[in-house]
Amino acid sequence: MPVSQTASLDRTPLQSLLRFAEYATVFACLVMFTEGLLPRLFASETDPESTLLRMLWLPVYGLVVIGCLFELPRLFRISVRLPFLIFILILACASWAWSINPEVTERRAIAIVATTLAGLFLAARYDWRTLLRLLGAVWLFMALVSFISGVVAPGIAIMDEVHVGAWRGMWWEKNALGGHMARASFVCAFLLVMDRPWRLVWGGAVTLCAALVILSTSKTALLGLLVGLGVLATGAWMRRGVVTTLSTIWIGFIAFGAMALVLIVAPGLIFELLGRDATLTGRTDIWTALLDAIAARPWFGYGYGAFWGIDSEPAYKVRLATEWLVPTAHNGWLETALSIGLVGLAGFMLSYLLLLARAIRLAISSWEGIFALGVAAQFLLFSLSESIALQQNTIVWVVYVAVAAKVAISMAELSARAPGHPLQESVIGSGRFGGSGTRAGLVRTR
Repeated sequence: MPVSQTASLDRTPLQSLLRFAEYATVFACLVMFTEGLLPRLFASETDPESTLLRMLWLPVYGLVVIGCLFELPRLFRISVRLPFLIFILILACASWAWSINPEVTERRAIAIVATTLAGLFLAARYDWRTLLRLLGAVWLFMALVSFISGVVAPGIAIMDEVHVGAWRGMWWEKNALGGHMARASFVCAFLLVMDRPWRLVWGGAVTLCAALVILSTSKTALLGLLVGLGVLATGAWMRRGVVTTLSTIWIGFIAFGAMALVLIVAPGLIFELLGRDATLTGRTDIWTALLDAIAARPWFGYGYGAFWGIDSEPAYKVRLATEWLVPTAHNGWLETALSIGLVGLAGFMLSYLLLLARAIRLAISSWEGIFALGVAAQFLLFSLSESIALQQNTIVWVVYVAVAAKVAISMAELSARAPGHPLQESVIGSGRFGGSGTRAGLVRTR
């Protein structure tokens, strides 16, 4: 009998009940982090951060802290391996001292700490299999709710003023639905390949999530979907051997360089392919204005989360220059520079490059690295047009932190192996999430 099954049989009814309660609690908290459903119920589009919604976050933060207390030693060991991530987190908290709106920075600094701790907790508490199943289940739930609401209550789930006919599901606008479903499609497609006992579920989830990407009419989300599935297909090809893996990585670098060159020399071709104008729906106008704002306070920024306040003078100048009420930078990298300056931006870049380097190294020997590469690729793509980096109360940042931490753990375990030790498949690499096989495919790796 597989080890995973015997472990389940050895649990007492009370232990099984507590384990179920733990999973249900984590599931509920992750649903909150999706930024969908509850904001539509307890807030409004003009006031997305209602007082009631802020109060609902307090028990979530409390649960995160309690969970972290149980994993404190392991969290410390993980944090040591994520120096740049911890650096920008500390900088975000410290920015209260020079923030243009200390009250907002203080409140949002607490939120980003809790959000980051949630990602670290998931990495410390659960193995890859459990983590991915939780993420897949949460996004599948949100996909089902969005699809059912679109059929039953189209006035809620389908836009009828701007972008008429585009689906937004249980989020405020179509790009949010499309982005989440693109990420969900990648996670569920990965589980479809690796999680054999639940393949029918994950197959249906991929179909549903991909359909919602199309219904959202978001071009960036569609590209994100293709990027995620492309990484997965490339990963399957890479598993043919080390030579194939290294060759594929090299070809990938060449292709990335070629795309960057086309974007610089002939950007019109890319915009035409995406069905967008050369200003990316006005985003380039925002970015031009923001460069002047960053130049005014380059090193440490305006304080975490403080730039876009209603009474913010620098934000007013940007809105005046662009002639519309700009809510965010629509770019994760510029948003980071506004919050914690070029020093913080450098820290975030180093954090991302460290994740990318570790994922590439891990991809040579395991599926975890391939999954991490997919997460990194989608994160980079969406960060170019959305403010998703170092953002509080969002599952995108939770997943980024959790994957960065899990990759750091996997690399530490890989380095700890004795020289010449035969390389073993991981839980994911075995392709048997719930079945029998090699010992490495059965053990619970954390």
